[in-house]
Amino acid sequence: MLLAIDPDINMETHIVKTQDNYLLQLHRIPYDKKLQSKGVEYKGPVYLQHGLLMCSNIWLCHSEDPINNNLPLYLNSLGYDVWMGNNRGNRYSNKHFYLERTSTKYWDFSLDEMAMYDIPDSLQYISDTLDGETKYQPFNGLVDDIMRKNQQISIVGFSQGSAQIFASLSLHPELNSKVSSFVALSPALTPPGLFNRFVDNIIKLQPKLLFLFFGKKILLPTASTLWQKILPQNLFNQAIKLSTLFLFNWKNKNINSSQTVAFKNLYSPTSVKCIVHWFQILKTQKFQMYVSSNDLNENDHSLFEAIPFPTKSNIKVPLLLVYGDRDSLVDIETLKYNLPEKSTFEIPIPDHEHLDIIWGDDVNKLVYGNVVKFLEFWKNNNTVNKVKMTTNLIQCAEHVGVDTIDESILEPVGMLSKSSENSDSSMDKNSVTEFNFREELFEY
Repeated sequence: MLLAIDPDINMETHIVKTQDNYLLQLHRIPYDKKLQSKGVEYKGPVYLQHGLLMCSNIWLCHSEDPINNNLPLYLNSLGYDVWMGNNRGNRYSNKHFYLERTSTKYWDFSLDEMAMYDIPDSLQYISDTLDGETKYQPFNGLVDDIMRKNQQISIVGFSQGSAQIFASLSLHPELNSKVSSFVALSPALTPPGLFNRFVDNIIKLQPKLLFLFFGKKILLPTASTLWQKILPQNLFNQAIKLSTLFLFNWKNKNINSSQTVAFKNLYSPTSVKCIVHWFQILKTQKFQMYVSSNDLNENDHSLFEAIPFPTKSNIKVPLLLVYGDRDSLVDIETLKYNLPEKSTFEIPIPDHEHLDIIWGDDVNKLVYGNVVKFLEFWKNNNTVNKVKMTTNLIQCAEHVGVDTIDESILEPVGMLSKSSENSDSSMDKNSVTEFNFREELFEY
């Protein structure tokens, strides 16, 4: 599959047929007898969802210390059954049961369809596969088969991948019972806009102008092939750096030069309609469903009356937000406002930007260690009938870095956060997991 994969690592490819007949590839690194023979305990399934214009490759791009710096390999080494999703239309999920990829109808999708079909159908496939393996392919004592039946899935999303999970959990409330916890890395829900104000203002003025510029099919179909073939690797990397600086003001100073080889995985196809959907969200500053219209001159009234995703009321799983405090695409206050406050935790990473959260030099120490602590806590303490989990919330705060709980700072907010005096980006990176904790009853 990709850069950091050792040929000895067992990698599987699975095909999911969505309810609207798209064929999606899932890449799996299963828990197997090799891990069991090393005494590694089975931790259950975890699903990883990539971001916009990406594919599952983005999780496996770290060439230095690949086991610890690539999240799928790190999770698998700890005993997780790792599944990586791929959005419809990207390099791995480019088939449809009936439609040709060259047809306009094939590319007629936005975030709505990804949330409505791709995420729930992928999670259902994982559940069905695990149940089938338990019934027909028992591990012969490798793990207790009861543990593998009807087990909940841990989820990690990056950027748009987080938005897709938020949207899917809100549109499918029943999906919450299948999920033990969700970690959102660099979660883009309502981005403030592009750093380049000229481009930002032009597109926000009329998002559907993008259809005029790029058509109604695939966005930049030659970007991932032609330019990489024409340009030497160092020039291609420099072009990506300049583009992200121009659009987002990303300096990428936490990503070393050898790691820039990962930039070739920054583009995997998606629809123009998906980008239009994002610019509708940017314009209204609401995490909302796509506004459909045949008229490029749709009025603002219809755009601002779009149906919002009911994230605050319908999401019922423990959430961890991990983001760089210099990320221009994350509006953390608006994000928290749109999420249930009693079950949402946050970890800001000082002096980090969007891509640093998965490709940064210290990603294991600053990000993945906390991800694992959060997943393991809720995997061990989550039950189908979750009620009044005050004790679990306090224990969770301790589990991800709090040494003591000062009762004088307990407030009815339910948020794990940086203390105000340490919120400055100049703080020591080593203090990133020193939290204050404010607690409230967590009920379902």
